[in-house]
Amino acid sequence: MAAVSSAKIGQKINEWYQNIKRLNVTDAEMLRSEIRRDLDIMEEDEQAVLYFQLMEFRHEQMLEYMNLGARKLNKAEYLRSVEGQGRKFTGILEYYFNFFKGMYEFSQGDYITAITFYRQAEKRLDRVADEVERAEFYFKMAEIFYHMKQTQMSMYYIMLALDTYKAHPTYLVREIQSRFVVSGNYIDLNSSEKSLPHLDKALEKSHAIKDELMIGISLMNLGHCYSSLEKYQLALDHLEEAENYLKRHSHIRAILYQQALIHFKLGNDELAKEYLQRGIDYLKSNPDQLFESLYDFLVNLYIKPLNLDDLKDILKRFDNIRGYPYLEELALESAEFYTKCERMEESVYLYQQMVYAQKQIRRGDCLYEH
Repeated sequence: MAAVSSAKIGQKINEWYQNIKRLNVTDAEMLRSEIRRDLDIMEEDEQAVLYFQLMEFRHEQMLEYMNLGARKLNKAEYLRSVEGQGRKFTGILEYYFNFFKGMYEFSQGDYITAITFYRQAEKRLDRVADEVERAEFYFKMAEIFYHMKQTQMSMYYIMLALDTYKAHPTYLVREIQSRFVVSGNYIDLNSSEKSLPHLDKALEKSHAIKDELMIGISLMNLGHCYSSLEKYQLALDHLEEAENYLKRHSHIRAILYQQALIHFKLGNDELAKEYLQRGIDYLKSNPDQLFESLYDFLVNLYIKPLNLDDLKDILKRFDNIRGYPYLEELALESAEFYTKCERMEESVYLYQQMVYAQKQIRRGDCLYEH
């Protein structure tokens, strides 16, 4: 059997990556299987093998995001094995390695390490000729800065990405996701009303392509936006509809949390407890430390007798770079509730915790240097 040229396999890997970015799982799986077969008869080319290994890692990240992964691949070990084979990454492969490693560290909640790898990738961004590929980098930068509440940086990168995705209709899912990030940034800027057009457009486009995951996330984000505007019934309506689309996705834990919180705010304690218990039950089979702490917060604040020491212990769990945005929100929520209960001295302490979180978030500006 004649050997397959490495150039031909490289083209197939490029096509594979396009489908990964578009979340086209079926086509991506088909191409991965086809390329695996071709590698057995490929002419010797170490760089092509490295390219395949890196893209396989990226493929597994896609499956995990879609809740389709069997989670058999230990991604940290896989990356270490690729890096530790004594091979030298050059040119575009150096970019991909740092970019994908940054994505992995972000998924693990290690934002500082993720930023470090993204910075290394950005130094090689001039090797990326395709504008859509550069938009993918801008999107990921915007995503991590959004989670760190570095709002201006996030907005800068996401608008670069959005302009490109809007010009390439085949990347409609990425346009939708970019609008989620724009929306979240507007909420963080206390301009929630500016979020609504982006979320309405995202929902419209999600329905147009019949993507149930994107429909559900659009509805969930609309619920969050209306909640920030204190339009609680509209928020609950959208969250309930989102739940119908996301019952089998990990986003359900955030939806149940939001529903419980809103009902507690409205004084609907029994209904709130139902959503809270459903969330707790979900975590029993799908553990997640962040949401376990969030649910513990609701129990402590709204169900148990008020005890500031216990609340302090829960808030301490958020005293880290990933947790500061949550600490800011939870401290404010607690302070307002303690004020309502006329526990003013304790309320002042909680407002101080909110200010502390805000200061830590602002210090995150120093993490990224051009």
